[in-house]
Amino acid sequence: MCAGRKLTRCALPVRARKVCTIFCHYSTSAIAGRLGYDGGMLLITHILRRFTLLLAVLLLGAVLPAVAGAAIVVQPTPDGGLQPRLLVTEDGNVHLLYFRKRLNQPSAREGNLYYRQYLPSEQRFGSPVKVSSTAFPLQTFAIARAGMAVDGSGRVHVIWYPSRENKFYYARSDAARSQFEPQQSMVTAHMEGVDAGAEIAAQGDKVAIVWGAGDLSLEHERTVFVRLSADNGASFGPELMSGDPALGACACCSLATEYLEDQSLFIGYRSAINGTGRHTQLLTLLTQDTAITGASYGPVNALQEWELTSCPLSTNDVAIAANGDRWFVFETESRIVQLRLAAESIPVVVAKPESKTRQKNPAVAINSEGERLVVWGEGISYNRGGRMDLRLFDAAGNVLDTGFDETIEIPDFSFPAVANLPDGNFLILY
Repeated sequence: MCAGRKLTRCALPVRARKVCTIFCHYSTSAIAGRLGYDGGMLLITHILRRFTLLLAVLLLGAVLPAVAGAAIVVQPTPDGGLQPRLLVTEDGNVHLLYFRKRLNQPSAREGNLYYRQYLPSEQRFGSPVKVSSTAFPLQTFAIARAGMAVDGSGRVHVIWYPSRENKFYYARSDAARSQFEPQQSMVTAHMEGVDAGAEIAAQGDKVAIVWGAGDLSLEHERTVFVRLSADNGASFGPELMSGDPALGACACCSLATEYLEDQSLFIGYRSAINGTGRHTQLLTLLTQDTAITGASYGPVNALQEWELTSCPLSTNDVAIAANGDRWFVFETESRIVQLRLAAESIPVVVAKPESKTRQKNPAVAINSEGERLVVWGEGISYNRGGRMDLRLFDAAGNVLDTGFDETIEIPDFSFPAVANLPDGNFLILY
């Protein structure tokens, strides 16, 4: 840990490294001799405090304080888990969903989904709770990842897609989040051509499951569907077509969904107009109990347009700020774009790439100060997790931080997740 030794996968800032350097290269007697007893002891006390913090950082995860603004804690997913999803509810609770391989078969891909809640007083996650009733193979594409939502009663709702079974499984927790009900298959009528996972949203007693389906050879005729619950997931209404089939739906791109302040349901997905217009579509549904009462599309900005003959295998994410603002992050032409979900908002590119590699799998979180952290992977391929990168913005959209001091590699078949912590800082898992 002494100065000069490289800190593996560490994103420590220069000032933290200097504390380590001082502690390693100066004895307490030397400091006292140079500054006098009082001054020396004050500095020694300060160094010891900083060194204790640094040691905790190295044991629990790297910390990347921004030049200004919140600190950023970077950690691997607990239990050696993969494909983390983080969610922060209005009460400030941080929820984690992840896939963990069977511990007795580390070389196998089979495993289960697990849920954990963050314990802010202890700065760690609580005990894992098994979500899936039966084991299933790890989904090697991010587009098949599991989705999570938390309703007004505190129940956690999870949707996932074991592609070998070609089913969407759903499970919900009890109100105490101590156990999950047995998983159940959720879609029967509209499973044709499903090639990506579903997403889920909750607000009050409302729960919505959203997915894309249709003939894979006719992407320009595919669309998105929804099932709605008005009783915290105890029952769901019929499978309803929610999108415009004339826009099509990209077969291998995931979508995002979230309830808005007015209880309308937002769905962000990639179209396939004439098989090539793979634009990011902003669909808003008005619902009543388990029925759709209205639907409308937002404008398509140039940064949402993507002319492409093949599916780009993209993902996206939504986060809610304390003031109610919803931010949507997505990919267009291999670059991550962010958009505030409000009338007349204009999308902007998050960051220029460091190389000619593709930016993929974005995640976003917003803290109590309105600071917004976007994290993603670069250089991702089928069997490679890629290199993690980030941008931190203040409430006005100014860039506060532009990345890591050292390379952090995302595990194969995984992706980053981010959450705002109760103390205003951020947590990144990968």
